[in-house]
Amino acid sequence: MEKQYRLRKNYQFNYVYKNGKSVNDKNLVIVFCHNKNGKPKIGFSVSKKYGKAVKRNKVKRRLKEIINKRYNFLNTKYNYIFLPRTLEKPVTFAQLEKSADFLIEKINKG
Repeated sequence: MEKQYRLRKNYQFNYVYKNGKSVNDKNLVIVFCHNKNGKPKIGFSVSKKYGKAVKRNKVKRRLKEIINKRYNFLNTKYNYIFLPRTLEKPVTFAQLEKSADFLIEKINKG
């Protein structure tokens, strides 16, 4: 994913958290809010509760790949932050894909 399509600064994340809405399921939470430029910007955030750095980086890489394939399906009016939920069992790539598809569809419907 290109840098121009990513949320990178702390104030950008804080703005989305403060002004945004969220949708969730058992594996994933998406926080989204309106943007001004008409291009969706995307951020990824994984809590330290999720595990050590290797595990956190692995889930971020998976989410980036999933969203990279689905970038055209994202609504251009919103900025997004993707947050995986902390679970006892590890989440597979297919489960994350299914959750992302479901939540993106939910956001686009209304």
